[in-house]
Amino acid sequence: MATAKTANKAKTTTTEDKTFKAAQETVQKTVQAAQKTAQENVKVAQENVQKAVKTAQDTAKKTVKAAQVNVEKAVKDATSNLGDVKEFSKANYEAIVASSKAAAEIAKTANAEFIENSKKAVEKSVADTKALFAAKTPAEFFELQASIFKTRYEEMMSESTRFKDVVSKNGTQVVEPLKARYEAVATKYNLPLAS
Repeated sequence: MATAKTANKAKTTTTEDKTFKAAQETVQKTVQAAQKTAQENVKVAQENVQKAVKTAQDTAKKTVKAAQVNVEKAVKDATSNLGDVKEFSKANYEAIVASSKAAAEIAKTANAEFIENSKKAVEKSVADTKALFAAKTPAEFFELQASIFKTRYEEMMSESTRFKDVVSKNGTQVVEPLKARYEAVATKYNLPLAS
């Protein structure tokens, strides 16, 4: 009778161990999938920054082109004063340089930030995996797993909101020098102001 109880107890312990090991393997696969998703999200975010910078540059080019057409007309009207033409061209050049510098700085900062965030995400994933493998019971394991997923989700949502705000703010920095220059030209030559 004691041998049957011992056998049943060993069988129950073996089943619990197998269940716990299967749960650990599932969590490890889930963490790996989450890491992959995080890396993909970082890549998408980098692409979005590049698209935002390109859109800002395209907008700047369109603004410059529109200004150039209007400026050419104004220059024809003002050919009697070559000093003004030189000053005018210099101011246009300075506005384009300022816009380009802003775009380059934004891209550089965004890229460095994404690299740092990717590094932190990997470090957090490694720490999370270690914490999960240190769990002593299945209940502790699943409770820790739920907590980790909740924290990572909240971090991802916060980062997405912050990223949106950064792109919006920085796009304005790229366009602003060109817009200011066009408005100065439009005011001087009675041209329509940019909206």
